Amino acid sequence: MSKYKVIVEQYRDGVLSGDHEKVLSLVTDDVVWESLGQLRVQGKDALRGVIHNKDGVVVKGVVQRPSITVDRLIEEGEHVVATGRAALTLPTGATAEFLFCDVFTFTGDAISHLESYKVPLGAPPQQP
Repeated sequence: MSKYKVIVEQYRDGVLSGDHEKVLSLVTDDVVWESLGQLRVQGKDALRGVIHNKDGVVVKGVVQRPSITVDRLIEEGEHVVATGRAALTLPTGATAEFLFCDVFTFTGDAISHLESYKVPLGAPPQQP
Protein backbone atom coordinates (compact mmCIF):
# COMPACT_ATOMS: atom_id res chain seq x y z
CA MET A 1 0.00 0.00 0.00
CA SER A 2 1.33 3.46 -0.88
CA LYS A 3 2.31 5.97 1.81
CA TYR A 4 -0.68 8.21 0.98
CA LYS A 5 -3.12 5.33 1.34
CA VAL A 6 -1.48 4.40 4.66
CA ILE A 7 -1.96 7.99 5.88
CA VAL A 8 -5.63 7.92 4.83
CA GLU A 9 -6.07 4.65 6.79
CA GLN A 10 -4.38 6.26 9.83
CA TYR A 11 -6.70 9.26 9.50
CA ARG A 12 -9.75 6.97 9.38
CA ASP A 13 -8.50 5.01 12.40
CA GLY A 14 -8.06 8.28 14.32
CA VAL A 15 -11.59 9.38 13.43
CA LEU A 16 -13.09 6.03 14.44
CA SER A 17 -11.22 5.85 17.74
CA GLY A 18 -11.85 9.51 18.61
CA ASP A 19 -8.08 10.17 18.66
CA HIS A 20 -8.20 13.82 17.67
CA GLU A 21 -4.48 14.42 18.11
CA LYS A 22 -3.71 11.54 15.73
CA VAL A 23 -6.05 13.08 13.14
CA LEU A 24 -4.49 16.52 13.59
CA SER A 25 -0.96 15.10 13.28
CA LEU A 26 -1.79 13.96 9.74
CA VAL A 27 -2.89 17.34 8.34
CA THR A 28 -1.11 20.55 7.37
CA ASP A 29 -1.46 23.69 9.51
CA ASP A 30 -3.55 25.33 6.78
CA VAL A 31 -5.68 22.25 5.99
CA VAL A 32 -9.06 22.81 4.35
CA TRP A 33 -11.92 20.41 5.11
CA GLU A 34 -15.11 20.76 3.11
CA SER A 35 -18.20 18.69 3.75
CA LEU A 36 -19.83 19.80 0.53
CA GLY A 37 -23.14 21.56 1.05
CA GLN A 38 -22.68 21.58 4.83
CA LEU A 39 -19.42 22.94 6.18
CA ARG A 40 -16.04 24.41 5.29
CA VAL A 41 -13.22 24.92 7.77
CA GLN A 42 -9.67 26.08 7.20
CA GLY A 43 -6.68 25.62 9.47
CA LYS A 44 -5.71 23.03 12.05
CA ASP A 45 -7.21 25.04 14.94
CA ALA A 46 -10.57 25.32 13.15
CA LEU A 47 -10.49 21.59 12.38
CA ARG A 48 -9.69 20.85 16.02
CA GLY A 49 -12.88 22.68 17.05
CA VAL A 50 -14.99 20.75 14.55
CA ILE A 51 -13.66 17.27 15.28
CA HIS A 52 -13.93 17.91 19.01
CA ASN A 53 -17.67 18.17 18.42
CA LYS A 54 -17.74 15.28 15.93
CA ASP A 55 -16.49 12.48 18.18
CA GLY A 56 -19.82 10.74 18.14
CA VAL A 57 -23.37 10.98 19.32
CA VAL A 58 -24.29 10.26 22.94
CA VAL A 59 -26.94 7.53 23.16
CA LYS A 60 -28.04 6.51 26.67
CA GLY A 61 -24.86 7.99 28.12
CA VAL A 62 -22.54 6.18 25.70
CA VAL A 63 -20.67 7.88 22.85
CA GLN A 64 -21.56 6.21 19.56
CA ARG A 65 -19.04 6.59 16.76
CA PRO A 66 -19.87 5.80 13.15
CA SER A 67 -19.07 2.46 11.63
CA ILE A 68 -17.23 2.99 8.36
CA THR A 69 -16.61 0.51 5.58
CA VAL A 70 -14.18 1.63 2.90
CA ASP A 71 -14.91 -0.09 -0.39
CA ARG A 72 -12.17 1.51 -2.49
CA LEU A 73 -9.04 3.61 -2.11
CA ILE A 74 -7.97 5.09 -5.44
CA GLU A 75 -4.73 7.02 -5.76
CA GLU A 76 -3.71 9.43 -8.50
CA GLY A 77 -0.65 11.60 -7.92
CA GLU A 78 -1.10 13.48 -4.66
CA HIS A 79 -4.79 12.54 -4.35
CA VAL A 80 -6.47 9.58 -2.67
CA VAL A 81 -10.19 8.93 -3.07
CA ALA A 82 -11.96 6.78 -0.48
CA THR A 83 -15.46 5.50 -1.18
CA GLY A 84 -17.68 3.49 1.10
CA ARG A 85 -20.58 3.32 3.49
CA ALA A 86 -21.10 4.57 7.05
CA ALA A 87 -23.73 4.21 9.75
CA LEU A 88 -24.35 6.05 13.00
CA THR A 89 -26.80 5.33 15.80
CA LEU A 90 -28.75 8.49 16.62
CA PRO A 91 -30.05 9.52 20.07
CA THR A 92 -33.52 8.34 18.97
CA GLY A 93 -32.15 4.83 18.50
CA ALA A 94 -32.56 5.07 14.72
CA THR A 95 -29.61 4.40 12.45
CA ALA A 96 -28.51 6.96 9.88
CA GLU A 97 -26.75 5.32 6.94
CA PHE A 98 -24.99 7.01 4.07
CA LEU A 99 -22.60 6.48 1.21
CA PHE A 100 -19.52 8.67 1.15
CA CYS A 101 -16.74 9.76 -1.11
CA ASP A 102 -13.75 11.53 0.45
CA VAL A 103 -11.08 13.15 -1.71
CA PHE A 104 -7.79 13.67 0.15
CA THR A 105 -5.15 16.00 -1.31
CA PHE A 106 -1.60 15.82 0.03
CA THR A 107 1.15 18.38 0.36
CA GLY A 108 4.31 16.52 1.25
CA ASP A 109 3.31 13.74 3.64
CA ALA A 110 0.30 15.53 5.14
CA ILE A 111 -3.33 15.99 4.16
CA SER A 112 -3.81 19.58 2.97
CA HIS A 113 -7.38 19.36 1.64
CA LEU A 114 -10.30 17.02 2.22
CA GLU A 115 -13.55 17.13 0.28
CA SER A 116 -16.34 14.98 1.74
CA TYR A 117 -19.44 14.02 -0.18
CA LYS A 118 -22.31 12.17 1.56
CA VAL A 119 -25.47 10.58 0.20
CA PRO A 120 -28.05 9.51 2.81
CA LEU A 121 -29.60 6.09 2.40
CA GLY A 122 -33.24 5.38 3.14
CA ALA A 123 -35.78 7.71 4.71
CA PRO A 124 -34.52 10.53 6.91
CA PRO A 125 -34.63 9.69 10.65
CA GLN A 126 -37.82 10.73 12.44
CA GLN A 127 -37.61 13.68 14.80
CA PRO A 128 -38.86 13.02 18.36
